[in-house]
Amino acid sequence: MPRCTRRHAALLLLLTLVLPWCGGLPAHAWQGDANDSSRGRIIEFPDLGPIPGANTPSFGPGPGAFDAGGLENADVGIIGGRRRAGLLPRQGRNASRSVGMQTARGMQLPEPLPAPATPERGLAIGTGELDRRLADDEGPENGITLDAAIDRMMADNIDVRALRQELTQADADILTAGLRTNPLIYLDSQFIPYGSYTDATPGGPTQYDVNITYPLDVSRKRQARTVVARMAKTALEAQFQDVVRRQIDNVNKAFVGLQAARIDMLAAQAAVRRVESLLAEESRDAAAIPAADIAGGRKATDLVRELTFGLEKARLTALDATEAFEDAQETLGILLGVPPERTQELVPRGGLRPIAPEPPPLEEMVRLASGCRPDVRAVRLGVTRARAEVDLQRANRFDDVYLFYDPITIQDLGPVNRPNSQSWAVGLTFSLPVFNRNQGNIARAQSNVTQTRTELESMERRVASEVRLADREYHYARRALERIEAVLLPQAEARLREAQEAYEAGEITIDDLQEHLEEAAAVSQSHREALVRYRRSMLDVNTAVGMRVLP
Repeated sequence: MPRCTRRHAALLLLLTLVLPWCGGLPAHAWQGDANDSSRGRIIEFPDLGPIPGANTPSFGPGPGAFDAGGLENADVGIIGGRRRAGLLPRQGRNASRSVGMQTARGMQLPEPLPAPATPERGLAIGTGELDRRLADDEGPENGITLDAAIDRMMADNIDVRALRQELTQADADILTAGLRTNPLIYLDSQFIPYGSYTDATPGGPTQYDVNITYPLDVSRKRQARTVVARMAKTALEAQFQDVVRRQIDNVNKAFVGLQAARIDMLAAQAAVRRVESLLAEESRDAAAIPAADIAGGRKATDLVRELTFGLEKARLTALDATEAFEDAQETLGILLGVPPERTQELVPRGGLRPIAPEPPPLEEMVRLASGCRPDVRAVRLGVTRARAEVDLQRANRFDDVYLFYDPITIQDLGPVNRPNSQSWAVGLTFSLPVFNRNQGNIARAQSNVTQTRTELESMERRVASEVRLADREYHYARRALERIEAVLLPQAEARLREAQEAYEAGEITIDDLQEHLEEAAAVSQSHREALVRYRRSMLDVNTAVGMRVLP
């Protein structure tokens, strides 16, 4: 190969390395459009949120609101987990009085952690065969697959393990709801004289009583409370399943981000090796130029200087790519519960372009989402829970009836030298439902049923919209990737070859060649971004439907 042609090739490679610095983003930095709310997040910490169908205000307590139930009912009530709104009713007369623990319905997420910083410079990934080979790379044999990552998240994710305790607390709520009210024992003494009884001040005899009072739940409030608690747990289980669904979506995003970051890092490292090889070759050629060839030596020295400058830039780009890859490992490690000292072992296994069958028709996926999505099922169960709340409030119209039984009453007849007399008594105590028949709480519970039904309708519409959006994104992403690979990449490579040949023949200037290099670098960047977008769109379809319909 003539030295001038080799130098031209070296200069071409140098420009290919340096030009991506002027614009573009690495493939792992692609996050969708500007309205993507998940941008800048490492992980959304899950929260179960309020239980659907809970009879609590959506806007929270009003200004100056006061919960008198805490003072009037000193017995143990069902308060559920600390993350849930919508307290289960307490036992007693004012069983319906409770204050929600959160002011908004649905999933409540705290502020997300800041995302790792993305390098502002584009990575040095050339066009052509290298880009295609890296994009389809499956990763090392001992790497972690997406399925293995999901399984590990289910077993080791700390947030999921913590929220699983909510189910145990719901079992305790059911136990508490089914407890009966304790009976009362009352001891008293009557007709105790100040001194003694006389003929002038007769009275007595002194009487001693043992009273047992047993509350009778004639309106079956305990059974109604238990039904509400059981329905609350059923809805809570669906909410927990939705937390798992969302965490799987977080794993999907983190895993694809790790795959893209790895491709960027490998490409940047390969670029560094190529420049090092060319620099070593040009240094040998420059040393072999005779001292009399002053012009040739000057050109060779300039080329070596340019390659040295390009090598430093390539190394800095590779350093940024390595940092981005380690940040992606840290992100996935948080989700999988991997100790910080072992996150460097997380290397993805699997390509960005798995063999994917055609997804089901859109109408079929909407139907599947309506039946499979746990958040829809939670609200649907919330309607049943709201109906159970109405039954409970109707049962609370009537207080317990108190059965009074006095098994023994002893009258002290010792002062009159007669034997003591013994007797027993029985009676009932009950309230007259004249003024308070729990009308307000019944009306509120009935309104809550209507509200929860409306929320269910809204949820079903939102889920159907999510499925349509995910399906549309998948088809457009696939079409964009196919068009780039079928049209843009071949044309860009052909145009670059023609420009290189024209430059070596002296037909175009270096500025013209630079424009073609910028065009090729932009097409290569678009190809990687389209591939990452396509893979993410496949996983987003699974998240929207609530089950795996694509690999």
